[in-house]
Amino acid sequence: MMAKPKKTKTAAAWSLVIMGAGFAASLPFQGVPVGKLLVGSFEAGLVGGLADWFAVTALFRHPLGIPIPHTALLPKNRDKMTEGLVSAVENNLLNKDSITEKIAGFKAAEIVLDTLGRELHSDGIKTMIDTLCKRILAGLPLEQIAPMVAKEIKSQAGAFDLGPILERAAVQVTERGYDAQALDYALKQAEEWLVQPETVMFLGESGMKAISGIQMNGLMQFAMNAFMGYLNEDRLGSIIQGYLFDRVEDMKREGSALRYKVLNMLRTQAMRLAVSEAVQDGLNGWKNNLLDGWNAEETVLNKLTEMRDKALVAMEDGRYVDTYALTAIEKVLADLRADEALMTGMNTKIVEGVTTLLEKNHSKIGNLVRENVDKMDNASLISLIEDKVGQDLQWIRINGAVTGFIIGVVLTALRMVLE
Repeated sequence: MMAKPKKTKTAAAWSLVIMGAGFAASLPFQGVPVGKLLVGSFEAGLVGGLADWFAVTALFRHPLGIPIPHTALLPKNRDKMTEGLVSAVENNLLNKDSITEKIAGFKAAEIVLDTLGRELHSDGIKTMIDTLCKRILAGLPLEQIAPMVAKEIKSQAGAFDLGPILERAAVQVTERGYDAQALDYALKQAEEWLVQPETVMFLGESGMKAISGIQMNGLMQFAMNAFMGYLNEDRLGSIIQGYLFDRVEDMKREGSALRYKVLNMLRTQAMRLAVSEAVQDGLNGWKNNLLDGWNAEETVLNKLTEMRDKALVAMEDGRYVDTYALTAIEKVLADLRADEALMTGMNTKIVEGVTTLLEKNHSKIGNLVRENVDKMDNASLISLIEDKVGQDLQWIRINGAVTGFIIGVVLTALRMVLE
């Protein structure tokens, strides 16, 4: 950064040396017209170079260390220079109106989303997403979440009426043929029971007891006694067994009138039970009693903890980031990008925020410039300025010497002509 000013300063010094050497070398020849012209030209160039050297040096320091009045202008006017720089920055270069105007059309939201979209698949972003997701999941306050979830579950379950479900279940039993399947199962069990040897004796004994209990008068009682003398438990049991077995076989056959009557009775009774207010109230009461005795908070907390632990184990290798997380984030970014109203609102909020921040802190820009200038001593400040504008200032010296030389040529030639 300092190379060019130093080279230019060296060139400026050499311009003075050349003018001085030329002036000294031409003095012995001033008796001739060419010598006189050279003396006048080099003399004017030397004077011009020295004058500009004095002017440039006087900006930064005392020439030759001599405290000549009105020299070392920058160190003496440091405060004025600082305030002028602060004023220029605040009121001209970075004034509030110009900054506000520039950022008014700034599409900050689009830039942020586009940047996220480009960088989303980089390793650094993936690692950040993985770490963030795991920490969020591991840090979930399940002890606080569980009571809220349990309360909502109990509230929803308590308000849920089981009556319509019971009615729908009764309809489904018929529509899906569950009643026929239940009847077939019952008939199969009855058939297996009827063919067992002990069933005959059981039916016979039960039939004999039932007939013995019948009370009749006169001839009917005589006939009944004669009939009872003919029967015994084995015979009566076989008769009843045969009759029941025939009825079971009949009900197993599709299209049987008896099967149809039994199924129709089952369906009718099932629907009556389903729409019965007493049954529905009893079922809802049973449900509410279960809810009252259920420690929902503990159950929910255990289940949430179990789910969280399983999720953390599944997330351990980080493959979920590419499989699920990035896909979800890309969809969210695309949805946001497509929502023009939302993007406009986000941009407006960002501009308003930056403008408000600028209005509150605009004076700090000038203070920052002032603080940074005040941190530098005179030597550092002068070195900084010379580094930035020193090259042009040294060219003033070179131009002064060259311009003086040219003017010396013109004035000397004019004087020689007039003489």
